[in-house]
Amino acid sequence: MGSLTQDIGQFISDLRYPDLPAASTPMIRNGFTDFVATVLLGRNDEVTQCVRKTLVGQHEDAEARLLLCATRKSGPSAALVNGVACHAQDYDDVGLVGIQPTHPSAAIAPAIFAEAESLGRDGRAMICAYAAAFEVWGELASRDPDPIHVKGWHPTGTFGAIAAAAAAASLRGLSAGEAAHAIAIAASMASGVIANFGSMTKPYHAGRAAQSGVIAARLAAAGMTASEDALESQLGFLAAISPKGRADLTSPPQFHRRWLLESHGLGFKLFPMCYGAHRALDGVFALLAKSPFHADEVEEIEVEANKAQYTNLVHTNPQNALDAKFSMEFAMAAAFIAGRCTRAEFTSDFVQRADVRTLMSKTRRVFIDTQGYQGDGVIVHLRDGRRLEQRFTFPLGDARRPAPAEAFWTKFADCVEGAFAPTEDRQMFERLQSIETLASLGDLPIARAPD
Repeated sequence: MGSLTQDIGQFISDLRYPDLPAASTPMIRNGFTDFVATVLLGRNDEVTQCVRKTLVGQHEDAEARLLLCATRKSGPSAALVNGVACHAQDYDDVGLVGIQPTHPSAAIAPAIFAEAESLGRDGRAMICAYAAAFEVWGELASRDPDPIHVKGWHPTGTFGAIAAAAAAASLRGLSAGEAAHAIAIAASMASGVIANFGSMTKPYHAGRAAQSGVIAARLAAAGMTASEDALESQLGFLAAISPKGRADLTSPPQFHRRWLLESHGLGFKLFPMCYGAHRALDGVFALLAKSPFHADEVEEIEVEANKAQYTNLVHTNPQNALDAKFSMEFAMAAAFIAGRCTRAEFTSDFVQRADVRTLMSKTRRVFIDTQGYQGDGVIVHLRDGRRLEQRFTFPLGDARRPAPAEAFWTKFADCVEGAFAPTEDRQMFERLQSIETLASLGDLPIARAPD
């Protein structure tokens, strides 16, 4: 049996676009499209500007576009800032939900855009790099039966750094040994803690993961070495982050025997908040469609979910819009009071409204011992004695319950509003939706500079 770290390096080095399953290309197209949408949505956010102004140098090499506008900076800086912007409003895609919920494109896509532009790679190379990164991420995440976020690790910041290194190694055409060194280097750069959810540091995790991946691959290409068993050693990455020490350190990887892009692919958010609340929101809207009532009639709301589902929803009493993105209580209040949960509701004024705060106080978390999507539900007790219940499975936009194409375009158009000259938003969308035909990222429209 070979070393897991070495086997992963071999997989990255060997993978080619024709090897990919047919279903992967449309999904990766959507991942890149959603990435661009959320980068442009978050480009003026305070955290994005803080990182850009503090960490990006004035006289860097002009390798890759920053925030998709004409300004070009070094590849590592572009990966950092674009990753932060992508995750700034927590509206970016999710993946591997049945294994370890993560935000794949927030870490992978910034690294790919930065290195593909720096190296002049085409759309097919970008798709192949994304697939390599996603499969490596899933291979590592699937080795532990216990989700790492219950121990306090943010999967996007940890697994994401290694996946971003896999993507950058693929684009650079590294040998198997060099690719193994790249991911081993990235293993020492991976970090991010759940305690920082609901703060500006959470999107920094994504940007830092993307940047770390780019740097790790560049260091490996320059000859820097790392441990040959950095992932599977008893003192390595998987053992270090494992909540209960049950990570599988010995089994051979399942590359080519399965494609996680097919079985646990990307889901796309239709609500701009933590994915942990999306199923409950879908349940509320289904309930209201069947049995309409006014928020004033509510006596109590019970939301049933398991511990893993609630771990990321860290705020039970949110005080501002950023807190609210990680609050089941706010999600329920927004849904019942506004009849929707859109970007318009995520303002501190709305969070502090008296009726919103009242309904949040009536929402109770009920922890149930289930895995995945089984058993979750919303139960509403009304003042007239009625008890209304709605069970739910996959939220709309999940890989197993895809959103209609028009919903995807509607989200994209909303996110990029004002970022392009007239008609260029649609042009950008269509080119991203056929990214495998691009000769280079230079074929994409250039966004206006951020404010």
